Amino acid sequence: MKATIIQGTKREYQVLKEDGTKAFCNVRKALIFASGPLFIGDEVEVSELNTIDSRSERKNLLFRPKIANLDYAVLVCSTYKPGFSSYLLDKFLTYLNSCYIKTIIVFTKVDRLSEEERENIKSIGEYYASLGYKYYLTSKNDEGSISPLRECIKGHKIAFMGQTGAGKSSLINALDPSFNRAIGEYSEALGRGKHQTKEVVLLEYLGGLIGDTPGFSSFDLPLKVEEVSYFFPGYDKFKLKCYYSNCLHINEKECEVKRKVEEGILSKENYENYLKLIKE
Repeated sequence: MKATIIQGTKREYQVLKEDGTKAFCNVRKALIFASGPLFIGDEVEVSELNTIDSRSERKNLLFRPKIANLDYAVLVCSTYKPGFSSYLLDKFLTYLNSCYIKTIIVFTKVDRLSEEERENIKSIGEYYASLGYKYYLTSKNDEGSISPLRECIKGHKIAFMGQTGAGKSSLINALDPSFNRAIGEYSEALGRGKHQTKEVVLLEYLGGLIGDTPGFSSFDLPLKVEEVSYFFPGYDKFKLKCYYSNCLHINEKECEVKRKVEEGILSKENYENYLKLIKE
């Protein structure tokens, strides 16, 4: 029977079968030797003895967090304790673009902002919307801000991800309080949230699956500079118009990306983030 891995370790996985039942399964060693380790989100074939016999080809795969076959990644960005970081947002969007995963941007804790701060976050969201991303301004205490996101993700396999303390688990609980995911606290001393979610888990939700994932306090981008120049948000549509096919958008002449930054089509602040990523 076909099934989806929803949680587990290398020794034992819990799967959701196509008939709606769940089971704990062992995996055949021959499968691991042949196709490598299994990930949460993998589509597999399970025997009557609850042994995982085979794995279907993946449509995408993330190594951080370790999860496969997503319809969307929901990138959760805190706007208050920890404050919003356009650099972290651009960094993770670049990574998700390189994995060919569609991304929804969710700004959390907007109820803690002043009207001016909220308008600033909204203008940031509109910039990313101009690049093709959906975005939502949310507060866990405001159902009106949660329901549009609920409509967007129902029926899909998605994963919430973002920095520690961004409010991923709180957002999941706001979508459905019965999930009762453990919520971490923000540390003033550390200047970041405390880890609460320890492992990737998929939860059944409105005909789809929601993934809760561990937060990150630091993240190394596993890409070459040439890949960053293409996958940085918004740059793919202009890179092919650069005079040089291997243009890095730094010192090259007739660079379409730099031209769009000068024209205000692409954000200057985000271009500074790009230069920082290239330097890293």
